[in-house]
Amino acid sequence: MYSSRGGATGTVVLAVAAPTPSVVVLDVLDATGQRVVSRRLHDLSTTLDLEPGTYRLRLDDARTLHDPARHAGAEVEVTVAAREVVETTLALTRGAVLRATTTRWARVTAAHEDGERLDVRADGRGEAVLTGLRPGAWTVVAHDLRRHLCSEAVTVTVAAGGSHDVVVPVDVPTGRLLVDVRGGDRRPVQATEVRVTDPTGRTVVARLRGGLADVRELRPGRLRVVVPPSVGHSGTTVALELEPGALGSVRAVVPVAATLTGRVVQHGSHRDSQYAAVVTLLDEQGQELERVRTDEDGRFVLGTGLTAANGLTVVATTGPQTLHVTRAAVADVCVWAGVRHDLGTITLPVAGRSAVWRARTSAAAAMKLPSTHV
Repeated sequence: MYSSRGGATGTVVLAVAAPTPSVVVLDVLDATGQRVVSRRLHDLSTTLDLEPGTYRLRLDDARTLHDPARHAGAEVEVTVAAREVVETTLALTRGAVLRATTTRWARVTAAHEDGERLDVRADGRGEAVLTGLRPGAWTVVAHDLRRHLCSEAVTVTVAAGGSHDVVVPVDVPTGRLLVDVRGGDRRPVQATEVRVTDPTGRTVVARLRGGLADVRELRPGRLRVVVPPSVGHSGTTVALELEPGALGSVRAVVPVAATLTGRVVQHGSHRDSQYAAVVTLLDEQGQELERVRTDEDGRFVLGTGLTAANGLTVVATTGPQTLHVTRAAVADVCVWAGVRHDLGTITLPVAGRSAVWRARTSAAAAMKLPSTHV
C-alpha cells in the first residue's frame, strides 16, 4: 500500500441557517487541522465531496469585525465514509459586541475559551470594536505597535446579542527570552525554529541559528517553549516563568531519535545514483510518515522525530533522470531511538531510456513570451 488517499469519496450535504441574509465563509479542516476546502456561500445549502475521514466544518460571517450586524460563527465535526451521504446543519447566531478602550493604535486580541482568536487595531482615540462574538468567556489583551508594552489579561463573559465594555491599559513591559537548544548526543539539532506560547495562547516563532534563538516581545507569565522534531532528534517542551521586562534564558535538551539512511541507484542509466529520487517512509498501516529526496549521490536520510517502531516500509521512486516511473521498497524495517540504521543500497528496476535534459534555446525561450500586437 503506497498511499491511503484516493478511491471512492463521501458526500456531505450542508444546510446553512442565519437570522438575517448573510454571506458566509465555509472552511473544512481535516484531522490534522489543515484547510482542505474554503468557500464563500450565498445559498442556504452546499454539497462537498470529501475523502473518507473526520473533518471539522467551520462557518463564519464574511462581514468585518467592526460591523455590529456580524453574526457569531458555528462549527461541527463530521465523519465521512466512502460512498455515503452525511447531512448536517450549521446555524449562525446573534453575535455579541465587545468595545475595548486602550492606547491609541494599539492591537487588541480577544481569545475564546475554546481557542478562537480575533484581532483588531484601535483607532486614534484608543477605541476598538469586536463583533460577532460567540457566547462564553473571552480573554482580552492589548499591546502597542512596537510590542514593547502590553496589558494585563482581562476576562469577559459575553452573551448572545449582548454589548460589553472593557478597559485594557497598555502599561506592562514585555520580556525577552534566550533559548539554547542542544541534542542529547553530540550531533547538532537540525530544527530551524522554536515556538514560544504566552499565557493568552499567542505563539511567537523565532529563528534558530547555531542552536540559539532570541525571542522578543513576550508577554510576562507562564511560557511554553516548544522545539519541533527534526531529523535525528525528537521534539521537546519546556515551561518557565518570565517576569515583566526581564531577560530570561532556558536550555532545551532534545532527545535523540532514530534515523534511516541509504542510497538509491538504478542500473542501466547514464549514472547509477538516482538524483532527486523520492523516498517515502510508511508506517504499519501504510500511512505516510515522511518524504524526502535524494542528493546528487543518491543518498537520503529519514527520521524526523522517529522513535522506536516496527513494520515500517521505505519506498523509493525514480526521479527526473528517467522517462518512466519505477519503484522499489524495503519492508519490515525496525528502528530504535538513538540508533542510526543503514538500509544499504536500494536498486530500482530498469525502465527504458534515461531522460536527457538540455538547456533551453533562445528560440524556445522566445516562444514562452507573451505576444505583442504591432
